[in-house]
Amino acid sequence: MVNYYLAEACQNTFVLFDCLELSCVDESFLKKAHPCLLKENRDDALILFDGALIDHVMYAHLLVLGQDQALGEFCGNGARACAAYLFKKYPEQSHFYLITQHGKHSLIKYSDEIYSISLPPARFEWNKKFTTSPAQISHLWPHLTYVEMLEPHLVFNDKVSDAELLSLGREINQRRDLFPLGININCWHALEEGVLEVKTYERGVQRLTRSCGTGSMSCAAFYKKLGNVLVMTSGGPLEITIHKNTMELKGPAFCNENYL
Repeated sequence: MVNYYLAEACQNTFVLFDCLELSCVDESFLKKAHPCLLKENRDDALILFDGALIDHVMYAHLLVLGQDQALGEFCGNGARACAAYLFKKYPEQSHFYLITQHGKHSLIKYSDEIYSISLPPARFEWNKKFTTSPAQISHLWPHLTYVEMLEPHLVFNDKVSDAELLSLGREINQRRDLFPLGININCWHALEEGVLEVKTYERGVQRLTRSCGTGSMSCAAFYKKLGNVLVMTSGGPLEITIHKNTMELKGPAFCNENYL
């Protein structure tokens, strides 16, 4: 039996596995974790492993496993859910970093309900491992802009219905010749100065989710080069601060205290 926790951040839902005492996670563990994810019908599985305390700083590696059994590049809201878990498990520690294939990312606790993660700035250059034909994509969907926020996103400024975004997300993600790893789709529009509403079609579950941290950051980075942006999602608000060399994603997150 594989034990796990239930976690949530802006109604993005997760199963969280504490493997901090393991130096690595192999394919056999992923095969055990995936049925738990499907059983709970959560958006993603978060796997923390290879924990280490170095000079009073706690480090933990993160893997993100989707319902499609693929390993995600990252998950912003999931990272904040991990922060809620780590700060609760190690109350004597005040400095935490999550380590991913993209580097190490600082976690901050603002209260028992509010956590943030710092990430590199958004990139707008096409990454060929996600798409092999940028020109064709620009021709097919000229209103979409590629933004990489550790995860790949296509964003556009419009106010569309859930049904319209779902249809577009399915249409684009069926084109595995263009997006062999799938891609997230985010639409946004400004409610007022500095406040955006964002909707997300998520590649890992192939449907709309209540919120997306990296998608919200992608839209905010497209909207504004520097400063603060409040993003409203159906799962709750996210505060995004865009600095010259980093971005911070802040919002509510929690993890239950007992293994299931």
